[in-house]
Amino acid sequence: MARPRADTGNFPKEPHSISLKASLAYPSQATDQSFILSTSLGLPPSFGSAHVGETFSCALCANNELPSGQTTKTVSGTRILAEMQTPSQAVPLELHAADDASENRPSQSGPGSALQRIIRFDLKEEGNHVLAVNVTYTETISGDGQATGGRVRSFRKLYQFLAQPCLSVRTKTTELKAVQVSDKTHGPYGRATLLRYVLEAQLENVSDAAIMLQDTKLQSRPPFKSTSLNWDAEQNNDVAVEYPSLKPRDVIQVAFLVEQEQGVAEGLEELKNSMKRDGRTVLGQLAIQWRTAMGERGSLSTGNLLTRRKAV
Repeated sequence: MARPRADTGNFPKEPHSISLKASLAYPSQATDQSFILSTSLGLPPSFGSAHVGETFSCALCANNELPSGQTTKTVSGTRILAEMQTPSQAVPLELHAADDASENRPSQSGPGSALQRIIRFDLKEEGNHVLAVNVTYTETISGDGQATGGRVRSFRKLYQFLAQPCLSVRTKTTELKAVQVSDKTHGPYGRATLLRYVLEAQLENVSDAAIMLQDTKLQSRPPFKSTSLNWDAEQNNDVAVEYPSLKPRDVIQVAFLVEQEQGVAEGLEELKNSMKRDGRTVLGQLAIQWRTAMGERGSLSTGNLLTRRKAV
């Protein structure tokens, strides 16, 4: 078996005189010269975890790695198109320019230049996601100072990753004693019953990194209003709010007082019908916002939260 031999003939003789080509992600001398643009467009094989509720962001860069002295081939009209394939649909992505250049203008790139675009996508579904990227460009071959031919070329790259949940939410509703108030719409001695509940929620960090809760609100549905019973219940403008931090598998419990507002007609008829039908009604939706250790934002909204069904 032949043993591998180290070939040092191409290395510079001076120890500090390193060729600039050494910094290229995909050195030009190793590329297929019939394929001008580098095939190194893409994300690293592993770029960490992606969580539902966060924004997936990345920069796409198509490098023109033609040698600076190349005169027989040129590249023009470079474009990047991308779409995100979620478990339920394929969504075309809007690409933003990395500088003040027009985002829709084709790039007239010379040797050593690059076309950069930034994408952002809000992750709303669990499961496998695929980022599909298409790059098209025009290759022109020149001879004797004149263009002798040109053709449009393209390549496609796929990057798959898994979106996992960051927060697990479990809720419980407890009915409080209703409040009797005077209601002149039912006569001078009329009375109205206002329903009251306590909504509790357990938030568990199911990710593999620590997060900081920034906001937890109950977006109540009329005729209900909600009052927070959590760390933001009594805010003092002179004292900074201390947000709770959750390490992996940490659990925090939050609670809200939900009360029916007196004199609010919006949603009142629906409330009466739902209570007569099955003894339960919708209180609202829970909206949660957090930040990761790197300051990235995340958000989550639950579905409609219902009261318990009354026992017959």
